[in-house]
Amino acid sequence: MLQREWSKGRGRRIRVAGRLLPLVALGWAAAALAAGMLFIPGGEGDGPSLNAAVSADGRYVAFASDAANLVSDDDNGLRDVFLHDTQTGDTVRISVAHDGNDADDASDWPSISADGRYVAYQSFASNLLLIDNNMEPDIFVYDRQTGATTRASLTSEGNPAAGASFEPAISADGRFVAFASTAINLDPADDDPAYDVFLHDRQTGDTELISFDAAEERGVGFAGAPALSADGRLVAFSSGSPDLVPNDDNGLEDIFVRDRQTGQTARVSVDANGAEADGDSYEPSLSADGRYVAFWSYAANLVGSDTGGWAGVYVHDRQTGDITLASRAGEDGVADGDSFRPRLSADGRYVVFESEATNLTGTPDTNQVADVVIHDRQTGGTALASVGAAGPGDGESLRPALSADGGHVAFHSDAANLVADDGNGVGDVFLRHRAAGTTARVSLAAAEAEPPDEMVYLSFVVALD
Repeated sequence: MLQREWSKGRGRRIRVAGRLLPLVALGWAAAALAAGMLFIPGGEGDGPSLNAAVSADGRYVAFASDAANLVSDDDNGLRDVFLHDTQTGDTVRISVAHDGNDADDASDWPSISADGRYVAYQSFASNLLLIDNNMEPDIFVYDRQTGATTRASLTSEGNPAAGASFEPAISADGRFVAFASTAINLDPADDDPAYDVFLHDRQTGDTELISFDAAEERGVGFAGAPALSADGRLVAFSSGSPDLVPNDDNGLEDIFVRDRQTGQTARVSVDANGAEADGDSYEPSLSADGRYVAFWSYAANLVGSDTGGWAGVYVHDRQTGDITLASRAGEDGVADGDSFRPRLSADGRYVVFESEATNLTGTPDTNQVADVVIHDRQTGGTALASVGAAGPGDGESLRPALSADGGHVAFHSDAANLVADDGNGVGDVFLRHRAAGTTARVSLAAAEAEPPDEMVYLSFVVALD
């Protein structure tokens, strides 16, 4: 039995659980309701979303999600990679099979080109390409303009990696992709199945080892977490290898930068005099020209000021050798918690990071969870980014990404108060527009087109007898 109710208004819609929704076709909607499924444009994700990446202008946000309702026909029950266009409201799935069907395994960790055209990501799926038989997680690049997916974890001869590949980072123009891999067939200098950092040139097809020493021999130990300068010339990474540079005697994980043009590798997790760190350092980020390198570290001796024993976020200037602490409380204050995972703006002025400290912004921080903050290295000020109209997030906020000018901060959060009507009870991806002072949720189903005025509403109830 179908009960119909007509009323004058804008657009034809259906009522589901008391909510008016756009009606695309009555027969389709009834069938969807009968099957217990309905794709709701603009609706909340029904699974957690995380690991955001943002385009240079802040328009596009890529992220991973376990949600099954961000796009129609998402039936794999797996984590996928999506891209949201903040201008149009569209959300599209990036990690799709070569024939347009669902990926047959999980995908994660997107990295996006400056214009949002290319999205690199890691995936365990074996059907993204017509032929993928290496039985390993690979790095893929999706071209939003052509709809083509290509593999970046390849040898220079075009053979797939004979090992697992993770942590992609794509250059601003989408030409270069750096990643970590256990494969031993990607470069002749690599004969050890420990993680190394490689770079693939999508234009020439060449793949080169990045984490090796001056003698062009693979470093002893692991390497990972690559980051690229805008042009792909410089590659920053973390490594526990003691032989990438001379006099590396701390036995700890350090941050290095490889200049692909000169063939030189330098350690940057050092103090202004070049003394090595007394604690592990992780997850670098580069400014567009590669001059500035941000990273986080447990070291207590990188700057003259007291760190309080907490992990801190640092910025190293490769031109002057200076190093500064970004996660400081005021001019000389000591942070009262750990800070992690920095990302730099293109010019290196802004550094965004997550922090458990409560005294970085000069305003009360009482939520007792990690927040996302942004530090202005020019003014010395630090501001809260994981904040909405109702105030600071009431759940932890993690893994920020930053637009080129520092004006947009993407992050994922468990908070339920950053936007109105957040009732899905799972983590979402948000975008903070700093100049406007607004925060929007971007892990949403594709937005509906606004219907014209003076159309007709339709609300109905389906009863299955």
